[in-house]
Formats: sequence, structure tokens, C-alpha cells
Amino acid sequence: MSLDLSEYDDLINPFENLESDPQENDFHAASGMKKNISPANIGDSCQDDDPELIAAERKDGKLKSLIGGMRLPGAGKGYHLLAFQSGSFGLRGAIIRNARHSAVLGAAAESRNVDFTRAIAEVVEQLKKLHKSLPKQAILVTPSVISSIIELPVSPLRPRSDDEMRELIRWELEGTLTQQNKHWLIGSMLVERGYLTPYQRDEIVEELQVRQSQGGQDGLLRFGDLAVQLNYISKEQLEECFVLQGKLIAVDDDLAYGWQAEEPQVLQGLSDEALLSAADDGDSAHKWLVSGMSKSVRSRWVGAFNLNGIKLQAFYPSVGSSFSILSQRCVDQQQALIEIHQEQLAFIGGTPSSVSEIRVEERQHGAIRQDEVQRLLGVLPADLNKLFVNFQGKEKDELLFILSNSTSLEIEALTFDGLDIPKPDHFENEALLGIAGAADHFFNHTAKARLSWLPARDVESSFWKKLLTPKFFKITSAVGVLFLMSGFIGWMHWNMWHQQQRLDDLNARFEKDSKLKQQFTGIIASQAQLKAQIKEAKRENDLNSELLLSLENDFPREKNLIKILLKSLILVTPEGVAVQSIAQSDSLILVAAQSRSDTEGQKFVTALNKVMQPLDYQVFSSDVSAISGSNENYSLLYQVNISLRHKVM
Repeated sequence: MSLDLSEYDDLINPFENLESDPQENDFHAASGMKKNISPANIGDSCQDDDPELIAAERKDGKLKSLIGGMRLPGAGKGYHLLAFQSGSFGLRGAIIRNARHSAVLGAAAESRNVDFTRAIAEVVEQLKKLHKSLPKQAILVTPSVISSIIELPVSPLRPRSDDEMRELIRWELEGTLTQQNKHWLIGSMLVERGYLTPYQRDEIVEELQVRQSQGGQDGLLRFGDLAVQLNYISKEQLEECFVLQGKLIAVDDDLAYGWQAEEPQVLQGLSDEALLSAADDGDSAHKWLVSGMSKSVRSRWVGAFNLNGIKLQAFYPSVGSSFSILSQRCVDQQQALIEIHQEQLAFIGGTPSSVSEIRVEERQHGAIRQDEVQRLLGVLPADLNKLFVNFQGKEKDELLFILSNSTSLEIEALTFDGLDIPKPDHFENEALLGIAGAADHFFNHTAKARLSWLPARDVESSFWKKLLTPKFFKITSAVGVLFLMSGFIGWMHWNMWHQQQRLDDLNARFEKDSKLKQQFTGIIASQAQLKAQIKEAKRENDLNSELLLSLENDFPREKNLIKILLKSLILVTPEGVAVQSIAQSDSLILVAAQSRSDTEGQKFVTALNKVMQPLDYQVFSSDVSAISGSNENYSLLYQVNISLRHKVM
């Protein structure tokens, strides 16, 4: 997919041309964060000209939206989803195939562009070189989504309305969102983008602390400026991180939320009466897995995907996404995972069907220390046997040593063994664990309570919900009743007129059908007579045909019968027999002959009968008798009379 972004070259960096307070505190000076960032600083004018925010407001038609939201399994090895992961490094993406038991990665790509729209376009272009046809739906895993386990006085079997749930979650997550902004410190972003090493960052922080302790103009120097001054980075690299920070940092209090009740095991011990009660259930607390993110950041991402012709379906948190895939690697009832992120460590614990605990420990500058790991682990479940670690290429050997000293559990790295897909050379397979876990959850290959996701768009209230609010309920009810009564009376009058018209039509049709029935009866009688005549004529015709066929078969035979008979007599007449005459009478052929002996006469009869069988004739009668008054000088003669007739079949 080719995307022309030349018209968006003037994208606004909300942190450019902002006046900074020269009296920044130590924290912001050490971290490189800019102060005085608020919605008022950015202004609505930036949003009015921002193509990503404008594109986020674009809505699909109802039919297109319905088709686009379907999760349909594809045939064969087609790919069904694009999964992306964002961070200070830029943007990674992979194509996903929904297999029978898990989401299968097809190929991966990466862009380091700080502009969301261009980064998505670059990843899509790289993937298109490997697969011409790409899905049009996507999910995004991002640190901008925070996730936590909170307790609410709401039974999972009796959840409240969406507005009430958002209000309850807001009080729990507002403070956490501020802490989440530490992901986007300039120092951290420079390290993750590869412009600084962790050791260089530590040197800059130490140098800043020395200069601040000395006071003077150098004490007001910011992290990024000092990194440029020490020639660790270029000014362009610093400005690049400022632009990315401006897009990722949450500067508003308007949040979007997602929530997921834990599986039924958390409900054990509660009575059926408490669970099924319609009351508020205010006397008990239930655990909920919740998530939240800034609506402005969400809109920016949605708009960037819209500009690339891709429909973003859901947001997933970076913390805990790889825990979703752990259910396919571990069969233990108690599961635990440590995730190593740039600025924090995360511990996620739970069962194969849910998450029961999420702990986050902020990392200090430098290598991971044992006290940080011990604070993160805290008190572990007694029946936990194995601890998985998602290193993502960070300090693997050193952390394994620290973990082995901190706990007696078996330590195992969460890896992507056997994954052989096209991908950039500079990142490991483990960098795709979060993408794979989110895709498994999206395709329902893992339990719903393993992750809490955010919809890419707020679900708007239906027309009927807006109409049936208490403010308009009485008016709409009265208007509805009046409309129904008027409509019913009008329908009654129309129905009476319609039924009368229908009755008149039925009477006319009855008279017409009666006449047609009489005519039809006469036609049926005539048809019966004609059928009888046709049948008789057909029978006579069949008899004539049989007779004609018989004549055609017999005439040639009768015509040539005498000739054939004469030839046969010549062949079968024995010596001592003389044929006198052959005559035909009706259906008989009469043969007269004389023989010198009775035996010769009988042989002649037998031979003649045999030779006439192919002609369908047989000897009907024969007589061999001595002739009286024969000449005494000669032998006694015998008269042979034979009658032949046609065989009766």
C-alpha cells in the first residue's frame, strides 16, 4: 500500500515553541522532561490542523462497520490480522494467522519513524514485500495503556452500566496514568532508540546532579541539552525524541477504560444470595482487571491507522501482554512472569484463566539491583513452582543470577523457540511475545481475564437509549400512544373498505369460475370420446402394421421356396429315389417320389425333413408303400408321398 504523506510535512509538534520555566525542579532536569505541558499549552488549534486527529473522527457506514468488525476465520493460510507494538523504539508490526489453537506469526517489520502515520506506512510497505495481500484490521500493544487489578463493590455477575463502571475505575487509575508518563522520559527514549547507552545515560544524570549541586547557570541545564553538549547525541536526535514524546505523553484527564471480571474462582466463598442479588453488593469487594489510556493518544493512533486504510480494533497494554501467551507454555495452576521494561519491572501472577496480581517497580538508573527485584517479588504464592522471565534482550545473565539469589523457585526464560519468520535482524524473537500474547487474546485462544483491552472507539448509545431517558420518557410515551390509537382507527376504516372490495372481487371471480367450470366439463366429455376413438384407431393401425410386417417377411420366402426346395431335393435325394412331382396346395407342399426300397424311401423322408427345418418347414405326413402291379422283371417299387407345412411357433 502506497501512502503519500507529502501533504502532512507540516505536522505540529505540540512541544515546539513553548516557553519553558527556567526554574525547573531536579526531577525534570535529571530526566529531561519539559514542564508546563497542559491542554492549554497545546491548544485546540493544533488538533484542528492535525490530520491524525481529524481522521480519527471519520466514521464508517453501518454496513462497512459491521463487516469490518467481524472476526471471521480465513481459509487456508491467509492472514487475518495485523498486530503492532509501539514504544520509544518506534513501531513494530507483524501479520497474524488465526490457527486452530493459537495465533501464528507470519512476518515482522519495524519502523523508527516518530510520526505515527508514516511509521505505520513503512511497516505495511515492508510487510507487503513479503505478502501482497494484507489484512485491513489491526490491534496495537502500547505502553500508553495502563493495566491494574482493582477491587470494586460490583459483583461480576451484576455489572453496572458502562458510565458507572468508568466512574469507579477513573478514581483508581488517574494517579497511575501520571506515573505512566515516566515511560516517555527523554533519557529513556534516547536509550531505547539506541542513541544513548545505559551507561552514558547514567553519566549524564550524575553530571547533572553535580552541576545542580554547584548552582549557577549550569544547574539549569536539561538532560537532553547536556547530552548534546557532551556529544553523546545530535540535536536532531534530541528533537526527534521531543516530537515522539509530544505524541505519546498523556496531557489530559479524559481517559478511555476497559475492564474484565476475573473468572469464577474468585467468587468462591460467596453465597448464591450475594452473587445473584440485584442490590449494589456494597458489603463485598470483587477483583477486576482494568485498563485505561488517554483519549487524545487513542484518537491519534486511530487516525493514523485510518490514514493508512487500516481499521484499528483494540488497544492492549505492554505490561502483561506476554503473560497471555504463558498459558500455552505452562500447565501449572499458579503462574508468574517478570517482564523487563526500559523504566520498570513488572510482576504478573495468576492462574491459567485469570490474572490475580500485577506489581510494577520503577527501575533506577543503571543495572537492575537485587533490592529492586526483591521489592517486586514480595510475597509469592505458596504453590508457585516456576517463575518465567521475559528479558526482551536486557541483562539476561545478570538478572538470572539476581533472581536465583532472591528466590528458591525454578527460573525459566519465556522464549519464542522455533520461530523462523522474516524479521529485522536487530531484534530478538522475544520482542514479539507481547504481540503474540495480544493476538491470542484477540482471537480468544486464551481466557478473557488474562488481559484487559480497550476498544479503539467508544460505543455510542443507541437511539432508543437516548430516546427513553427520564427526560423524554413521558413525552415519547404520550406521543406513541396517540400515534398508535390514530393509526389503529385509520387501519380499521381502511381494513373494512379493503375487505368489502375483496368480497366484491371474490363474487365476480366465483361467477366467472362457474362458467369456466361448465365449459371445462363439456371439454372433458369431448376429450373422453376423442380418446376412445384415437385408441381404437391406434389398435387397428397396430394390427395392420403387424400384418404388413408379416407379409413383408413371408413373401420373399414363399416366392423362393420352390427354387430352394428343388435345390434341397437335389442335395438330399439318395440313389434309388426318383422325384416325380412337387405341388403346393394352400399351406402344404406335396412331394411325390418313387424308391426301390422301403428303407431308401424312409431315408428320403428323414433327409427332406432335416433340410427343410432352416426354412421353418417340417414333414407333416409321409407314406411309403409298395406299388401294386410292378413289372416282375424289375425290383419292386415303392411310392413315397410327403406333405410339408410351415412350423407352428
